[in-house]
Amino acid sequence: MVNIVNAGTLGGGFRAYSGLLPAYPGSGDSAARASVRVFHMPSADASAIFRGDIIVSASGAIGTPGGADQPYNISAPSASVLIGNGGGTGLGNPAMVANAARWVPGDTTSVIVGVCVGFGPITLYQAKNGFQYRPASVECWLFVETDPLVEMSITMPTVPAGGMAANLMGGIDVKANAGQQSTRFGISGVSLDPATVALTSTLPLRLLNSGQQIGNDVTAIGAVAQVQFNVTRHFKGTAAFVAD
Repeated sequence: MVNIVNAGTLGGGFRAYSGLLPAYPGSGDSAARASVRVFHMPSADASAIFRGDIIVSASGAIGTPGGADQPYNISAPSASVLIGNGGGTGLGNPAMVANAARWVPGDTTSVIVGVCVGFGPITLYQAKNGFQYRPASVECWLFVETDPLVEMSITMPTVPAGGMAANLMGGIDVKANAGQQSTRFGISGVSLDPATVALTSTLPLRLLNSGQQIGNDVTAIGAVAQVQFNVTRHFKGTAAFVAD
C-alpha cells in the first residue's frame, strides 16, 4: 500500500501545497487545546498572508509601532464611550497585540511566532470582498498557533538527497511557491525545500518523521512530512528579543 497519501498521485489524499498544518500540540493534548494568539498585520506590510504560512515577529522597521487596536476597540480615546454593544471601550489602546509579518524563505534571523491558522476579527473590507486570505497592504488580524513544540504536516515536493529517512531530525526551510497559493480558499502554497536540509541551527524547522502514515511513500514525490519549529528561532524558545 503506497502512494495513497502522496500529493500528485491518483487517489492521493493530501494537497501538494498546503503550507503547514498543525497536527499535534507539543504537550500531546487534544488538538482542541491549541495555543492560538492574535497578531496584527498593518497595512504598511506588502506581503499577502495565507493559512499555513510561517509568521514572524515584525520589528520597528515595519513603520507601525505596537499592534494598533482590534476592531472592537477602535474609536477616539474616551473614558466613557462604549462601542460594539459594550464589547470594547474606546480607549485607543495601541498595545493590545503585537505586529507580525510573513516568513521569507532563507531568513536566518527573524523570530518565529508560529503558523497562521486563520484571520479575525476580520475587517469590513475583508468581509465585503469575501477574502479568505490577507491581501498585500491590507490591515488585518491573524490567528496564529504559537505552541513552539506543535507538530505540523507539510508536503515534501521532491525526495531529498539521500532520502527522507537519512535526514530525519535535521533542519529544513520552506519554499514559498507563490503560484500555488489559493486566494479562493486562503491556503498557503508553502512546501518543504529538500535542497535546504542541513544540520544548521538557523533553519526554521526540524524534520521529525513521515507522519507515521501508512501509504505515505517517502521515496516518491509529494510525500507528507511531520515537522516542528526550531525552538532557537521561536519567541517562546530561546530566540532573541524583538521590539515593535
